[in-house]
Amino acid sequence: MKKFIQFSVALVLVAGLAACGTGGPGASPSETPSSTAAAAQEERAVPDVAGMTYSEAYNALVGEDFFAKLVDETGVEWTTGNPWADVTVKSTDPAAGTMSSASYVNVTLTVTQDDYAKQTESAK
Repeated sequence: MKKFIQFSVALVLVAGLAACGTGGPGASPSETPSSTAAAAQEERAVPDVAGMTYSEAYNALVGEDFFAKLVDETGVEWTTGNPWADVTVKSTDPAAGTMSSASYVNVTLTVTQDDYAKQTESAK
């Protein structure tokens, strides 16, 4: 529960910071789009996040303008659980070093969603 609260607070902070960007009511119409908006449409290299905790991998991906989508080893998207700092990344799709213009990177963790749920339940 504590990790869920930390994750929720982090998401609120990120959303709040994103809303503080340039281009607000005082921006002139002749300004060019931000570099972040331009980068989202251009190809960029997927960072190598294998072996990192999900938290570290998430921050590395966001730093390169990617969103992380958690999937288990079978390719099924995670719908429950918060493996923020206690699970490591096995691989990504697209693979590290691949040039991609995609918004999302599938992040495969070293455990399945079911195994993680069992581990966290037994830890209680």
